[in-house]
Amino acid sequence: MIDELTLRNFKCFGEITLRFSAVNILTGLNGMGKSTVMQSILLLGQSQKSMRSEQALSLKGRYVNLGAGQDILFEKAEADEIEIGIRIRDSKEERCFAEHFLFEYESDADVLPLKEMKLNGQTEFPGDWTERLFYLSAYRIEPQFLYGIENEKELSDKYFGKDGEYAVQYLKMHGGERVKNRALFVGDESKTTVAELVKVWLDMISPGVSPVININTSSRTAELRYEYVENGVKTNSYKSVNVGFGITYVLPVVVMLVSAEPGDIILIENPEAHIHPKGQRMLGELIAAAGAGGVQVIVETHSDHVLNGIRVAVKKGRLDPEKTDFFFFYKDVEDSYKHKVKCPILDRNGRLDEWPDGFFDEWDHALLELL
Repeated sequence: MIDELTLRNFKCFGEITLRFSAVNILTGLNGMGKSTVMQSILLLGQSQKSMRSEQALSLKGRYVNLGAGQDILFEKAEADEIEIGIRIRDSKEERCFAEHFLFEYESDADVLPLKEMKLNGQTEFPGDWTERLFYLSAYRIEPQFLYGIENEKELSDKYFGKDGEYAVQYLKMHGGERVKNRALFVGDESKTTVAELVKVWLDMISPGVSPVININTSSRTAELRYEYVENGVKTNSYKSVNVGFGITYVLPVVVMLVSAEPGDIILIENPEAHIHPKGQRMLGELIAAAGAGGVQVIVETHSDHVLNGIRVAVKKGRLDPEKTDFFFFYKDVEDSYKHKVKCPILDRNGRLDEWPDGFFDEWDHALLELL
């Protein structure tokens, strides 16, 4: 699990340190630094091997493409260097490993040389944490007649593609596997496989819907259809292009969270996109359940419904509030417009100790204008 992240001279941050727990919600107005935090973790993830061999940070790779050095150096940096520090908590050994990477700045290069690496007194660092790192971007799959399929090795490692394009194939081929995170079990406890629990959670997000998948190995394609259960009776199946956009858009999110194992690290951008408010709230409860079972989830969201789903899960005792962190990113106009973060604290009743201006309060502002 990622325990701490430090950034210096990276994009909008001159310097910032964040402490993470199991469930982490990044929010704030657009352009305040949420994506920057996600990208820094993904950069380390896609560069881990090259940092060991080529001693470099790859700005273009498996997860993200951030351009060249000039695109990621903090505008007011006093030195031509970029630092990313990360501390990983090993739950098995019950200790933390910290590592700080200092990179040289090269304006036109998409590979930045490693200038210095600090292990903080340790002789080793668990580089395998990147093998437990999974990411879904905001540009997820949309309804299509057919989807491409991935090779079995990548799929067995739960690589769904950053846009979730292989989640359909994974659900078909690995749907019979037992879910290892028991905190995800709800309702009928006999439903314990990935496919069964994906249907259970999809039903709570969009009532009655159930995916039907067909794989054609010769053409290397997968077809996604949906059927509905109405009063206990199944309807005909319908092509995904003829069913609501949001259902397909959220499917990779549900598949990734349900199939995640304790110790996995999941980063998701805007899981709520195209989903009805009730469904967004259930997504919040799904995220909370994943975190309660030992999966670390870092989510960038603008949804107060996702927030409330997590708060409800805490109040119902399904998630320890100490395993939940909220990060509100903003510009401090009184301090030279520096990008900063506030972290409201959640209690066991699902209440926050503070509600910063701009933190999911637009409903209240609009309501005041309507009164």
